[in-house]
Amino acid sequence: MKEKARATGIYVYCITEGEPIRADVGLHPSRPVYSVVHADLVAVVSRVPLAEFGEEALPSHLEDASWLEGEARGHEAVAEKVMQLRAVLPLKFCTIFRTQARVTALLRSRQDQFRRALAALRGKEEWEVKLLVGSTPSPSNGPEREPDGAGSGTDYLLRKVTARLRASAAMCRAYSAAQRCFETVASCAEDTRLRPIDADSGLSQAGLILDAVCLLARARVPVFRQRLDALGDELRNEGVHVRASGPWPPYHFTQMELDDVAPPQPA
Repeated sequence: MKEKARATGIYVYCITEGEPIRADVGLHPSRPVYSVVHADLVAVVSRVPLAEFGEEALPSHLEDASWLEGEARGHEAVAEKVMQLRAVLPLKFCTIFRTQARVTALLRSRQDQFRRALAALRGKEEWEVKLLVGSTPSPSNGPEREPDGAGSGTDYLLRKVTARLRASAAMCRAYSAAQRCFETVASCAEDTRLRPIDADSGLSQAGLILDAVCLLARARVPVFRQRLDALGDELRNEGVHVRASGPWPPYHFTQMELDDVAPPQPA
């Protein structure tokens, strides 16, 4: 029982290349981080207790919002700090292996794939762009009260048609702005992807009409920011707001490469 409680797994945050990451650089806010190396490839890892991260314990922890937030922040902190030093392939949250030998086997078996992906990401970073309107224009969601006064039916119908036309025109302007924003982002980026907008999410209710991520060469970031700022100034008068954030580890441009590497349970 005590041996089971002390058993550990290897948590892999990301994969990079070059010299091993020093274990004393404070990459994670609460646990030591070190490197597992194969040739020029480096897996950035920590030892974690399987009593907390194992297959039996992990599902309940993932339902604990406080635990999940802390671990997600730690995971992101490691990937972001390594990204400041070199190209990085971030792995899924809670990618855990039972032994260090299995991490080495991962690097060996996927070495060509990892090298190609890292070569494609050198000098690049991920940015996020959102476009929001003050309130999403939409036609009336329910029946309006009929007018009380005699002879006012025509005025009522005219007001109703006018309101619908205005809402339709506002929606067209909003989505025209989204198209312009996407074209501005794409003109600067190596790659651009749209994320689906959840109609039930808080951001959707707040008027989110574009949610995009892009892969930018660092040398292009100033131009990217300048063009977005200019577009944002122009669209602000129409009640449309541009929000850009980054740089982030390139999760959206490596996930397809890494989907079949390791499950988010101990392997």
